[in-house]
Amino acid sequence: METEESTGPPRAVLLALGAVLLIVAVLLVAALTVPLQPPPPKVTPKSGIIMPNGAANSQLNFSPPKVTVVIGVNNTVQWTNDDSTDHTVKSESVPSGAQPFASSVLANGQTFSVTLTVPGTYTYECTLHPLFMQGTIVVIGEESSPAGGEGGTG
Repeated sequence: METEESTGPPRAVLLALGAVLLIVAVLLVAALTVPLQPPPPKVTPKSGIIMPNGAANSQLNFSPPKVTVVIGVNNTVQWTNDDSTDHTVKSESVPSGAQPFASSVLANGQTFSVTLTVPGTYTYECTLHPLFMQGTIVVIGEESSPAGGEGGTG
């Protein structure tokens, strides 16, 4: 009777390799069954609007002229006067239930902030330059914010 010599790896090595492959497969299946979460929205404590240098020449405006903010994420809006000319910020229309807002006269470098808590569209102007310095803020509720949407100044 002849004995055949085994030229392959020992049985213990094959069993260990099989166990490792089984663990990797289980981990891979577990990882694939976890629901993918969209990344959290970019959180900006304040949404900034600038009154750029030269805004009083009727060619420039609030920058950006329209922003969208999300309640509980970035609904504090701050205006900064970067112009050498004085400006103001005064709401023209606000959603039902919202409070109107108005700044004093803002000199170069001064800021004005307001936290908007009622969803809807707010329009505002500079009372010193009302014909061309106008802006819009759209406020959306946290529950209706689109994933990866326009949080921030957009």
